[in-house]
Amino acid sequence: MSEENTHRQSVDNKMLAVLDSVAEYRRLRDECGASFRQAFFELARAKRSAGYQWISPDLYNANPKAIATVSITGSTDDDGDGDGDCGDGMEISGVHRREADTHSCSETGSTTSNSNASSREADKDEELEDEKPRRRKASDDPLLWFGMLVPPPLKDAQKGFVASLDTLVRLAQLHHTIRCEQKELQHEMEATGV
Repeated sequence: MSEENTHRQSVDNKMLAVLDSVAEYRRLRDECGASFRQAFFELARAKRSAGYQWISPDLYNANPKAIATVSITGSTDDDGDGDGDCGDGMEISGVHRREADTHSCSETGSTTSNSNASSREADKDEELEDEKPRRRKASDDPLLWFGMLVPPPLKDAQKGFVASLDTLVRLAQLHHTIRCEQKELQHEMEATGV
């Protein structure tokens, strides 16, 4: 009888863990929605204060380039059902911001060069390593497409969208965790006959 109680206690604990994760997921989803709402409101304020002609798709490069990527490590299941094994080791490590190509003109010009020239460029790159991140970040900021003096609501909108992206990554990680916890709970319930 005590073994049955132990199994039931284990099922109860796993059920509570799943419910706690679902509550956290709902909280993060609400936080993400509020952040998106505020960011779109700030973007609308910036459009209204500066005029649609100043903040519109006509003023920036329409070729889409990802300024942030999400790195997922681990293996995924190969059967295509999208229902990965809990032991697959999938982990979303976070958001990585794109760095600008500072040498894009020289790289596209000629593709053949001798090894001495490339090694000299590598040495120069190593010497300027500390300076590059600052220049890259400044040149990569999409707000600079709209000029140097950007209205504060546009900056606030950008901050809101960045915060929402980070929250979306946490939501994806938590969604995977919930799926794994549900599978473990289901296997435990089937094993105990509950």
